[in-house]
Amino acid sequence: MHPKLAVPLSIVGTFLLSACAGAGFRTASSWPGLSSDGETVYLAYDQAVYAVNANNGDLRWSYPEEPESGRTFYAPPAVSEHGTLYVGDFANEIVALKTSNGAVEWGPIQLGKGGGRIVGGPTVAGNLLLVPSGDGRLYARDTSDGSAVWAFPPEFDEPLEHPIWSAPVVEGERVFLTSMDHNVYAIDLFQGRQLWIADRDRGGAIADSPVLADNLLLAGTLGQELIALDNARGRVAWVFNAGDWIWGSPVVGDGVAYFGDLAGQLHAVKVSNGAEIWNVTLPGRISASPALSEDRIFVAAESGTLIAREISTNRELWNVPLDGELQTDPLLVGDAVIVATNGGEPLLCAFDIENGTELWSFTPGGSEKRCRSS
Repeated sequence: MHPKLAVPLSIVGTFLLSACAGAGFRTASSWPGLSSDGETVYLAYDQAVYAVNANNGDLRWSYPEEPESGRTFYAPPAVSEHGTLYVGDFANEIVALKTSNGAVEWGPIQLGKGGGRIVGGPTVAGNLLLVPSGDGRLYARDTSDGSAVWAFPPEFDEPLEHPIWSAPVVEGERVFLTSMDHNVYAIDLFQGRQLWIADRDRGGAIADSPVLADNLLLAGTLGQELIALDNARGRVAWVFNAGDWIWGSPVVGDGVAYFGDLAGQLHAVKVSNGAEIWNVTLPGRISASPALSEDRIFVAAESGTLIAREISTNRELWNVPLDGELQTDPLLVGDAVIVATNGGEPLLCAFDIENGTELWSFTPGGSEKRCRSS
């Protein structure tokens, strides 16, 4: 196997094996899911969801109170403005928790009839909760009680041929959805009917969410392309060939899209026409989406290094080596950049965005270990 394919193929294999868990395979594992409401960081990892104080790393609560065999969490939780946290699991179930104390508001509720795994995070859109599933459907549920509103494709039709691993993106009355079946879809928010499907085969599965920018929809593919679609009809505006798989989503600032690929290259591309402005090779494959803060971009390399770069000068400002792999998107909360490690300790680390100083760390059960690897 070519070395640059080892990590993503192992991830793909993990989920394929997880579908056969009933035949004797162990419970599937994945990378941590991370989200925040600005005051609390929510971490979904293995058999629990943790609510961690964003200022000091103290544990506020965890769910469930006792681990449950065969129930695991990896999708980034979704936070509503009304104080509810929505969490999906690898049993294709969704549960609503109070952000204040982790108490169950409703659920868990099973989605669909034939298994599946929730890998992509749910999205809150008004009174609707949109949940992507590995069973090949997007489910719309009422946020108040989890009752079914619609599914795409409808449950009386065949599901998509491959899983949906990305969170849907909502603009107005439209939902934009990418899938491992190589396609990009626009869906009516209130009825769940298809508005359009992109007008060409991208040549690769799409593992992460699309990004809206200047009436364009940007999506990275495992066919080594960043594609830009007219979001009104799904027509291709331009295609940029990165030369390797693009696993994460781009981030956009001042008309420029920034994204990494599995060759370890960080690219800067004009949103208007797809022309590359610059690229730089970093130490390790990049499967997570970068994070952007004014003139700084934060990139997590799979090798375990968090890197901060200044965009205007294209120079490195600082880097921090960590134990474990970095496959989860870095999260910006206030003056901190927060990362979750996969297979490392501490599990969660926060650093000052200015100089990379460690602010706090979190490991379930507590740990004296510092974040920076020796």
